[in-house]
Amino acid sequence: MNTARSYRYVRVQFGGIACGRTLIGRTQAIRPMLAAAMGSPAFADAALAGWAAMVETPERVTDDVAAVLGRPARSFDQWATDHAVDFA
Repeated sequence: MNTARSYRYVRVQFGGIACGRTLIGRTQAIRPMLAAAMGSPAFADAALAGWAAMVETPERVTDDVAAVLGRPARSFDQWATDHAVDFA
């Protein structure tokens, strides 16, 4: 596992810890819920594949949050802690 991938894996684990749930390895468990919400199993599969691709090719990081809010963005860890109750 490369360093960036390891970091993202740890972030997902932290998100799970913050909301008291296991988030790693749940793709098959979430697929039916995504298919129902998105209206199509094919669309759910495409979304999951797109998100999985971001492990190796993450989205570009910008300073847009700081430009819009006038302050730096919160860290992912802070956001996950602040919103843990939303995922409980």
